Amino acid sequence: MNVNSMREALISLSRSNAGVASAVLLSMAASIALWTVFPDIDDENHLLEWLQALFLALACTVHGMRAWQETERQSLRFLMHAGMSALLFGFLLRELDIDQFGTAPAWAQAEKALRVVELLILIRLLVFFAPRARKVFAAAPQIFAMRITILTLIGGLLMVAGWPFDKKVFHGMPDAYALLGEEVLELGAYLLLFLAALSDSSAAARISLASRGKQAS
Repeated sequence: MNVNSMREALISLSRSNAGVASAVLLSMAASIALWTVFPDIDDENHLLEWLQALFLALACTVHGMRAWQETERQSLRFLMHAGMSALLFGFLLRELDIDQFGTAPAWAQAEKALRVVELLILIRLLVFFAPRARKVFAAAPQIFAMRITILTLIGGLLMVAGWPFDKKVFHGMPDAYALLGEEVLELGAYLLLFLAALSDSSAAARISLASRGKQAS
């Protein structure tokens, strides 16, 4: 299977509710089954965390590429993809723990540099968003009806669902189960965010955020 056919298969998967749900649930079930054989896969910098980082990196890249390829920079679609790419880049940095890749000071410096880059990107997006905020909020009903938004929000809910496991809210639950629950839910969430990045956003392309003067010209 070449790259183009794989890309088309993933896009087709992102269009199917049953396909998306099956992919997410199967990934979570497979992780739990694998954990019963290899109980260390949910440790720091082990298999589950690397898979999480992979899906985050893919989602960040897809959103970034779709923003870059968007010819109308005053469209809502550009802002959505650019904003999600920046947000997921921040999640990726949090997940990777680059300063723990080695003992050399360069790793810590690299992480600090990337966090500065992330901050600059977010500031630039905020500057871009601020004068267009009113139009974005006015389009909220259309935004929340879009498939890309719905899948992204469900992915966010899965991330939130992992929080009680991380904070050990469930008293009496063994730490091993709490850690597994957190990592499995995050894996499902990041896979869903990747599939959301591939989903249709054509409706957002039809919503212009340009000022009236620019639209008239």
